[in-house]
Amino acid sequence: MERLKRNPAGWGLVLGGAVIAASTLFTWFVVEGDGGEERIRAIEAVSGQTIMFLGVAALICGVLVMISLGKGKYVWATLGLLASAVAVGAAVWGIVDIDGLAARFADVEAFSTLITFSADASRGDAVGDAFEQGTISARPAIGMFVALAGGLLAMAGALLSYRYTPPVADRTIYEREG
Repeated sequence: MERLKRNPAGWGLVLGGAVIAASTLFTWFVVEGDGGEERIRAIEAVSGQTIMFLGVAALICGVLVMISLGKGKYVWATLGLLASAVAVGAAVWGIVDIDGLAARFADVEAFSTLITFSADASRGDAVGDAFEQGTISARPAIGMFVALAGGLLAMAGALLSYRYTPPVADRTIYEREG
């Protein structure tokens, strides 16, 4: 239990993962068109649910980094780093090319609906075409920036986990088991 209290790198991964997961509950982008605007929360789309899953995975990896002895923490730190890097990549993609990310969200949602409910396959294509033609546009919202901050915090925690040395009392356990 003492290791949980004295591992700031693991806590960075835990808190960053929690922030990534929580960011999916916020509005990620606002889609504007002739009929007005619509705020899209990431959790409402399959892609956003995947990002929430990655945040939870990073959180769990952070806990496992803190309780692992020996070289096991490196495995969990690497998995947490990968999960948070994907979330950071999605947030950066949204900031750089918001129309592309919004169209991708629509494509994935249309594909998942097609598989589960036998819907029209051209729905995602129609949204992508509307973005290309400029009839609708999107702009980033707060959730995307929250995800970016959480992802960067989680990545920092994962990277610092590689350097973390246990306190002297725990070092003997590391040497015996590691």
